Amino acid sequence: MTHEAVLAGLRDRWRADVLALYVHGSLIAGDFAPARSDLDVLAVLTADPDDRLLGVLAGLHAELDAAHPEWAGRIEVEYVSLAALTDAAEGRHLIARVSPGEQLHLLPATRHRLVTWATVHRSGRPLLGPPAETLWPPYDAELVRAALLDHVRDWPDWVRGMTTPGAQSYSVLTMCRAVQRVRFGHQLSKRQAAAPTAAAFPEWAGLIEWARAWWYEGGQDTDPGRPADVCGFVEAVSAALLAGRQLVDSRWITVTPSRDPAQSGVDAQHEGMTPVISVRPAAA
Repeated sequence: MTHEAVLAGLRDRWRADVLALYVHGSLIAGDFAPARSDLDVLAVLTADPDDRLLGVLAGLHAELDAAHPEWAGRIEVEYVSLAALTDAAEGRHLIARVSPGEQLHLLPATRHRLVTWATVHRSGRPLLGPPAETLWPPYDAELVRAALLDHVRDWPDWVRGMTTPGAQSYSVLTMCRAVQRVRFGHQLSKRQAAAPTAAAFPEWAGLIEWARAWWYEGGQDTDPGRPADVCGFVEAVSAALLAGRQLVDSRWITVTPSRDPAQSGVDAQHEGMTPVISVRPAAA
């Protein structure tokens, strides 16, 4: 069963109950791998989800898994009210979320969510409802950058629990995406982010290529992993980004973020700054 059939099933089950449904992630970025990728969906509700709705959602996802068993555990949906989207995750709302390896549950709508919501606002494909940019206002660019850096700050701790080569590859490619999102102000796919990050980190190029090859060329979780290298790479990139460093023409420079929410990337004021010395990968 194709991913489009799964999305149609989700849309048909929710047609009368949600304000909008948007698909995002690798399917929109043009980097979708049917045997590997998840289906990423944002559902916009009229009110915050609660325990009662959680029971309804659990039944809906059980039906989807039964109808499309090959996609079971690969459908990632975030259920969020329009009020939470509009309030820019000030912590006053709850959302519901189901994702690979994570059961359906309620959680606070914290600033972490803005990275996804800003991507949906910019490029999400409507399955139901109007274009996202007409439903809620855009987010301040520096607020989204701060949310991204929250993720970057947490990744060195998260990656220590990544024991399989699949999780390790995902970690490396996710950090590549973080580097390029800070650089350009919008999300690139894993594949798109890997090559320029490898060029900027030649000492880590072999690790990035390993992660890319595992992800896109049929890697198995029985393959040997590279935990020491992966932890070293994640820690190095996290430290560079948290120190306010960005890439300009494959050079690391220190940048003072602009307060202009319309500005993304780096402009001429940063030319001539001293490149930052790179770090070496962990020993194999």
